[in-house]
Amino acid sequence: MSLARTALRLQVIEALNSHPVIDGQCQGRIYDSRIGNFDDKEPVPVITVSTEDLSGEGWNPQNGGAPFKDSCNLVLDIGMAQFVEDADGGDFYFQPGTDSELEAALDLIEQCAEWILTTGMPHPRARQKTHAGRLLMSAVTRRVSKRDSQRFSPDDGGERLAIHMLTFRVELKGEDVETYAVPPGPFGALPDPLRTVAQSLTEGSASYLTCLKIAQDLARAITPATTPPSQPVVVPDSAPGTLPTELSIDFPQVP
Repeated sequence: MSLARTALRLQVIEALNSHPVIDGQCQGRIYDSRIGNFDDKEPVPVITVSTEDLSGEGWNPQNGGAPFKDSCNLVLDIGMAQFVEDADGGDFYFQPGTDSELEAALDLIEQCAEWILTTGMPHPRARQKTHAGRLLMSAVTRRVSKRDSQRFSPDDGGERLAIHMLTFRVELKGEDVETYAVPPGPFGALPDPLRTVAQSLTEGSASYLTCLKIAQDLARAITPATTPPSQPVVVPDSAPGTLPTELSIDFPQVP
């Protein structure tokens, strides 16, 4: 389902922020489907999370229809520059000073992202998943069937900017509706896995408010607005040119 992609992006951001290396490097600069190109003058590194190419076959090959065995491309655009001027035009945030250091910094973030999103752990030897990594794997994703990495170096006025695009083919979990009862709470109208993700988010955060707005919109589909009852049509007893509304006919009784 399409809202499973929303759940995937939101929980992936939570998982990435739970990785100590990524959190230390990005300091919260991880965005959901950010519109616009990277700016070499903003603090880096920056990660943009997006989802593309959703597809899925029906679980029932005979009847078809929802639910579907959905999978989509999860795309991470990781941007890094060599140095960035402060927004106030003052100090500089010095980043890797050589091309090799720049690439190594991108490779490090890419590797950490791969670990946390495919194993739930910040390192293979950590032997323990983070809370956000565990929720991603238990409630949102079934498995990651493919991984692809590409490098880009935009030529923008000679600025030292590099981007790694990391793509995962992710099989998504969906909702198995077994009851007509709406789950309690503000996110009851949301289908899983988005409902589970929403319940784990920090109250008042941007992601929390996004899920709350979707839940409020979907609640209208569960309880549609009532319409006033239609007025009965009254037919006059002796309307000209009409047949009588009651007709009595005597049929012969056949023994």
